[in-house]
Amino acid sequence: MNLGKIFTPEQIVFLESTQKQLAIKELINRLHDLGKISSAARYYAQVIHRESLENTGIGHGFAIPHTRTDSISELNVIFGISREGIDYMAYDNEPVHFIMLSIFPTEMSTSYLYLVSMVAGIFKNKDKLSRLQKSETPKEIYDLLKDNAEKYYENISVTDNKHVTESANLAGVPSSDLDFIIKLDRLYKMSEEQNPESLKEKINGIRALIDNRSLTYYDRMRTKCENAFAIVEKNACSGCHMKIPPIEVNEIRKRTKISVCSHCGRFLIFL
Repeated sequence: MNLGKIFTPEQIVFLESTQKQLAIKELINRLHDLGKISSAARYYAQVIHRESLENTGIGHGFAIPHTRTDSISELNVIFGISREGIDYMAYDNEPVHFIMLSIFPTEMSTSYLYLVSMVAGIFKNKDKLSRLQKSETPKEIYDLLKDNAEKYYENISVTDNKHVTESANLAGVPSSDLDFIIKLDRLYKMSEEQNPESLKEKINGIRALIDNRSLTYYDRMRTKCENAFAIVEKNACSGCHMKIPPIEVNEIRKRTKISVCSHCGRFLIFL
């Protein structure tokens, strides 16, 4: 994952605001000042509306306010740090010190979910979190995020020793299901760190939105593989490193349906 293609040290801000709404506004104004978005007021309203539907304080002092919109063509991200802490009403009731705000088109939902998963991993690692908390400049924080992104990508690319031979009959399942499956996978990983009961309702809610065929297949893959997902890199599956025919690569790129690797069975993602 090339973090430089998503955001730069300029998009890392030490927040002055200590209130949730004001901190979000501060971050959006910075995106506007950097020329990343055309209207601060418009996207602030969208993010706050999304926040009213579901609180995005996901725990460990980390929050991910965001909005999907087809009025932009790329993933826009800004990372805010609050030394004092913000009362965000997060799931673990702890103050939020780090906010990653994202505005992105629907077609880049998968890239966004991978970015969230990568950054969230830092907050589950005491050493990395300590480094993040002690960082004093945007460059220090950016270097930590960049290093973690590279290692996260490498971990995804490592071949799993548990070979999967089943093939999936997922013809006709819309690619939007893959976004839900990735979010479901992230919730399961969060439940390993937190009280599973606190996330049970959210997990069941996501499961109810997913086509039964793809959900059944994901459940099976989750028991067989450390990571049920693989990235398409250089026309090959990053999970098993087997080549993917060009016609299949084009189909994965179009994201008209869910695609899986015919060799290892992982869900294929084109970032």
